[in-house]
Amino acid sequence: ARVERMEQFQKEKEELDKGCRECKRKLAECQKKMKELEVTDPEKGKGELEKLQAEAQQLKNEEKSWENKLEELKKKEKNMPWNVDTLSKDGFSKSVFNVKPEEKEETEEQKEKKHKTFVERYEKQIKHF
Repeated sequence: ARVERMEQFQKEKEELDKGCRECKRKLAECQKKMKELEVTDPEKGKGELEKLQAEAQQLKNEEKSWENKLEELKKKEKNMPWNVDTLSKDGFSKSVFNVKPEEKEETEEQKEKKHKTFVERYEKQIKHF
C-alpha cells in the first residue's frame, strides 16, 4: 500500500509539473503573438490584440492556480510520513575493480636488451657507486 501511495503521489506531481509547463508555454506563445501584432500593424489587429490580451490574462490566472496546486503538493509532501526508501539516497554508485595487468614473460633477448639500455643510460652513476 505504501508503494502504491508513493507511485500515486509521484504521478500527481508529474501531472502538475506537466500542466504548469504547458500553461507557461501557452502564455509565452500568446505574449509573443501580442508583440508581433503590436509591431506589425497595431491599428488593424486591435480586435485580435484584445482577444490575445484576454487570453493572456486567463492564462496568467491559470498559471497562478497551477502554482497554488504545486505549493499545496509541496506542503502535502512535507507532511507525509518518512519511510525507509526515501530517507537516504546514493551519493554515487560506481564500482571499480583494481585488476593487475597481465605480466608477459620476457625472453632472454628482451631482458638482455633492456639491461644493456639501462647500463648505457646510467653508466656514470654505476661507475660512481
